[in-house]
Amino acid sequence: LGLVQYLMKLELLPVVVFSFSKKLCEELTYALGGLDLNDNKEKGQVYQFVDRSVSRLQVVDRRLPQVRRVRELAARGIGVHHAGMLPLLKEVVEMLFGRGLIKVLFATETFAMGVNMPTRTVVFNGRRKHDGTQFRDLLPSEYTQMAGRAGRRGLDSFGVVILFCRNDEIPAETDTRHLLTGKATRLESRFRLTFNMLLNLLRQEDLKAQEFIKRSFHEAPAARAAPAP
Repeated sequence: LGLVQYLMKLELLPVVVFSFSKKLCEELTYALGGLDLNDNKEKGQVYQFVDRSVSRLQVVDRRLPQVRRVRELAARGIGVHHAGMLPLLKEVVEMLFGRGLIKVLFATETFAMGVNMPTRTVVFNGRRKHDGTQFRDLLPSEYTQMAGRAGRRGLDSFGVVILFCRNDEIPAETDTRHLLTGKATRLESRFRLTFNMLLNLLRQEDLKAQEFIKRSFHEAPAARAAPAP
C-alpha cells in the first residue's frame, strides 16, 4: 500500500506489479484495503463494460465469486491477472487496463507474454520464481520481457522499473548487474519437417511448402548466414 501511495504522489501510475504466484497476486489486492483510484465517472464506465462483457456467461457463472471480485476491484481501479482466472475475465482486465480504468494491476509473468499492454511503471515483487521444478532467480531475458512494459509510446519520455526488496532480500550487486545486463537466452527452433506436414501442405492451394518453410523461425538463422546474391 505504501509503495502504491508513493507512486501516486509521483504520478507514476498506472503500474503493473509482477508477482510470481497466483496466490500472491490475490493476496496483494487485499493488502490495498479500501484504496480507491477511480472517480464516479470511471466507476460507471467499469460497471457498464464488465456487466456487458459477462452477459455472455451463463447466469449461474455471472454469480461466481471470481466475477464479483474482479468487478469490485476494477471499479476501484485495481486489477489482477493470472492463469487461474476465466479467460473472459482476463480479457476484461486487459481491456480495462488498456483504457486506463485500471491503475494498479497485480499480474504473473504471463501478462508480459504476447499482450501489448505498456504501462508507466513496472514493479517486481521479488526476483525469484518457481519454474515448475525449483525456485530460481529470474533470467535476464525474463526480466527484459517484463521490464520492457514500462514506458508508453507517445505518453512517457521514459519508463520506471522498480525491484521491490525487503530487508532480508536485498540482492548482491553482482546478481543485480547480471539480471540487468546479462545475455538473453538463446532461442532454438523446434521446427521439424515431417511427412504428415508435407501432405497437409500439399492440400493447401494457397500455400506452397517452400514458402511455409521460409516463414519458420528455423530458417531465420540460415537466411542471415547465407551469402548475399
